[in-house]
Amino acid sequence: MVECPRCQTEVKVATKTWPVTFKKQDVSIVKPKFFLGMFECPKCKTKFRARIQLPEQQTETPKLQNLVETAKRIRSELIQTKKTLHEKISSLETDRGSLMLEIGDMQKDAEFRAEALEDEISQLREEIKSLKELLGSGEEGRD
Repeated sequence: MVECPRCQTEVKVATKTWPVTFKKQDVSIVKPKFFLGMFECPKCKTKFRARIQLPEQQTETPKLQNLVETAKRIRSELIQTKKTLHEKISSLETDRGSLMLEIGDMQKDAEFRAEALEDEISQLREEIKSLKELLGSGEEGRD
């Protein structure tokens, strides 16, 4: 881990790393190597470089067994998610069927009520007509 030079926040991960060696040396001499890293502070967004030591664990590739276990875990989670989704879909289909039946019943009820209202309206119109005739005949007699 490296500290940000501006705000002293610890930055854990380098955005880029590269090896650095000294100027050309004699072939018989082992070249000392170190690594530089480019970092970006998550707090103040300052970009800076710093010398880092790469532990052997970071340079190793993940073991095949770990990758296989991770893939198996992800597969089992996906299977479980698929089962859950199928259960939800089937319950939604059941609910849909019952709602369609309920809508049909409501539609029949609404049609029955509309017919009843139409009958009542026609009766009221007939009553109005008969009342107008009665009132009209009574007015003619007064003149």
